[in-house]
Amino acid sequence: MTYPVRSTDALIKELVRSTGAIDAPAAIRLKARELIQLLVASFGEPTMPINVDVLASLRGIGRSEEMPLHSADAEIVPDGTGGVTMRVNSDRPETRQRFSVAHEISHTFFPDYTTKRWCRPDARYRDRTDPDEYLEMLCDIAAAELLFPQPWFSTDAATVTDASGLVTLATTYHASREATIHRFAEASSDSLAVVFFSWKLKPKQKATIGQKGQVSLFGITPEEQVREALRLRIEYTVMSEAFKADGHFLPKDKSVESDGPIYEAASTGNPSEGECFLDLGQAAGRYRVWAVPLWTADDQVGSNGESAVVAILKPIAIHKPQRKKQSKGGPSLFDET
Repeated sequence: MTYPVRSTDALIKELVRSTGAIDAPAAIRLKARELIQLLVASFGEPTMPINVDVLASLRGIGRSEEMPLHSADAEIVPDGTGGVTMRVNSDRPETRQRFSVAHEISHTFFPDYTTKRWCRPDARYRDRTDPDEYLEMLCDIAAAELLFPQPWFSTDAATVTDASGLVTLATTYHASREATIHRFAEASSDSLAVVFFSWKLKPKQKATIGQKGQVSLFGITPEEQVREALRLRIEYTVMSEAFKADGHFLPKDKSVESDGPIYEAASTGNPSEGECFLDLGQAAGRYRVWAVPLWTADDQVGSNGESAVVAILKPIAIHKPQRKKQSKGGPSLFDET
């Protein structure tokens, strides 16, 4: 007998119902922690980095030597016998492969996972209002629980006292710097934000700089114009619960000056730290900064070859802007909101 394939939204709701959790993130974390508990019960106290292949075997996942056919990273597909087989892109860096394996394992926490193909897509721009993308986001949450298991990760994270310590932490867990620092922020009780900076134009410049056929008075090519206009700008932000509770907001695409620890990490390729003023709109103020350079493709570096950066920002003194006083006549149709 065959059963109709349930919608993605129904799978998420069934996961929550079956675990008794308060919401989907809590449910997927619970399933991941249960798998870690099974690992400990089967093999004893784990050493880091966690062995993701053993975790896959505990979920009954077979590993194929074939490359994934529908994903740049990894996928699981029905094996025809009621189970699933995993295909992983072996050309990817080891840290990315490990996260991909953990992500695919996490698909098996949902019901009906053997009925279709599941692929790891690009994680940078997910829309949580789309059930399919939200499910992928949940698998990323579970993957972090598997790669950085508690209580071991919190114990190790508590020993980090500087930016170089973050790099060491990533090495210990054989994980990318991005994933490690993201997890570090989630596990922290401090008010902090993890901010990913990349070299790019401001949105308004994209239609005016570097256009084909554009002539410069100084003989600069369109490509050179773009390169000279690039600034280190916020790509996206991950905030700790305490940072959110403080009401801070860091605007996407806001740039930082070409000095201070963030730019130093980008230009030198080494971790950097220090206190500095950052003009971040509503959240402008002084911050304690731990900045770590990231691997950056040649076509995404700064004008002088600088790399992208991930930085932990801890507020010291935020200068919240004062509200503008309304005129006695009340708000105008032309007032900005």
